[in-house]
Amino acid sequence: MLYACIGLFILVIVLTVRLIFLNRAIRGASRQMAAIEQQPDRNRQLKALTLERDIEELFTKINDIYLARQQERIIYQRRETQIRREIENISHDLRTPLTSIIGYVDLLQNDELEDKEKEEYLDIIKRRARVLQGFIQDFYELSRIEGENYPLLLENVPVQTMLAEAAVAYYHEFEKKKITVELELEENTVSVIADKIQLNRVFNNLLQNALKYADHIFVIKQITANKECILQFKNEKGTMTERELNVIFDRFYCGDLSRSNNSTGLGLTISKLLVEKMKGSIHALLENDMFIIEIRFPVSM
Repeated sequence: MLYACIGLFILVIVLTVRLIFLNRAIRGASRQMAAIEQQPDRNRQLKALTLERDIEELFTKINDIYLARQQERIIYQRRETQIRREIENISHDLRTPLTSIIGYVDLLQNDELEDKEKEEYLDIIKRRARVLQGFIQDFYELSRIEGENYPLLLENVPVQTMLAEAAVAYYHEFEKKKITVELELEENTVSVIADKIQLNRVFNNLLQNALKYADHIFVIKQITANKECILQFKNEKGTMTERELNVIFDRFYCGDLSRSNNSTGLGLTISKLLVEKMKGSIHALLENDMFIIEIRFPVSM
């Protein structure tokens, strides 16, 4: 009987000590969690104040929850910053031509204006309105293309023919800027599976981009390798850096930081989205003194 009482007494002491440690661990965890909630940006985690395996496993699971929440907060903050920047860019892009239009409308209200001046101002208003219309169209198209159900009519498309036709359409604009255009196309016809209208849109975007940034030469090259049709659009790299290559397809990115070339910075973004929706790939690189945008499509058999 005596031994049983002693054993029971020892068991009570052990359980009491264990309970004290557990209470201490819980109180410590509560204090740590309160501190974490007060300063969530510090990315702190719970530290176990006991060697109890069950408590350590519980703390590990709680820390996993905190880590996931911290990562979600970081993603949210980055997205929020990106949205603010995009709103600022949209506002700037729309405000610039709109301010110009309003200014010239105010000038037209001057009764002393001669007819020639009125015609000149109206012409400027029309051009600014078309720029504004283009911006709005870009924003609208971007939202559509990013959707999952953007319609594409995929068919066999002869690449060389489309490239040549697109280049000819811009021939006079390149000539005005004294930019030499070189077409390097294979003789054998190569076809890819693509939406003809959207592929032509991609080509137009890249040609317009070259018109903005090429100085003296613009090369369009097409080759076939490893069952892929490789298209390269090359012009002088100018001040382009390796760092800029990582953001060249980002929404609203403009090589012209003042955004004074009537560009939303969406042309390359839209091109990338369209190419990828047509199961192709697109990337930018620097090679010697040339800036290159390269597109790859599987060759249609």
